[in-house]
Amino acid sequence: MIKFMHKHAKFFYIFFFLIIISFIFFYIGPVDNRNAIPLIEVADKKIYADEYWKSYENAKNYYQTLYKGKLDSETEKKLNLKQIVLNSMVENELLLTLAGKLNITISDDEVADAIAMDQAFIRDGSFNKEVYLRVLQLNRMTPTYYETKKRQELIIARTRKFIELAAVAYNVLPPDIPEKMKENKKLMDAIMKSANMESKSKLVSSYVEGLKRIIPVKIRSDIITQS
Repeated sequence: MIKFMHKHAKFFYIFFFLIIISFIFFYIGPVDNRNAIPLIEVADKKIYADEYWKSYENAKNYYQTLYKGKLDSETEKKLNLKQIVLNSMVENELLLTLAGKLNITISDDEVADAIAMDQAFIRDGSFNKEVYLRVLQLNRMTPTYYETKKRQELIIARTRKFIELAAVAYNVLPPDIPEKMKENKKLMDAIMKSANMESKSKLVSSYVEGLKRIIPVKIRSDIITQS
């Protein structure tokens, strides 16, 4: 199973893309980086190493769950997890920049609805404002800061969807799926869904590569490789 998942790790890219977005916005509060060197610069936006490392830890935790706690350093290296996290952060910022150029926006009501549906803030079946404020306080965030980041998360998702509309559905299964796995309908449905997502992800990645030629991007990888 691990060998198969490693070989087809690209199928799961879309899943921890979503994980990275939700966790980077949820757990990172404002940090004073005035004297720090930015890890990533996209147009006039700067991202620092502390943001990267938190995103990396959350992606790593996600894969630990995926591999049932058996993700060792060698497997992590083969997956190239650090580079995937870095690429995802650059992609997110490029998509936000593109969204600005395309005037893709998210309304206040849409932000409020997304927050109200977040399981972290639901108690007894409904959104609890006191829980919401308490969770933000524990994570050293103001509602304004969190809601701004939530809006960005939704804008990224909408921008990806805008690009994916041009994707052709990919419904061909990988040829090397073990026979025993084929007998598991639930698992096969998940693989088919992932395969379809993979084609869309490839389209978005290709588009992002094109954006890099027109939007200034600077990455100082040495900042994280030396850590």
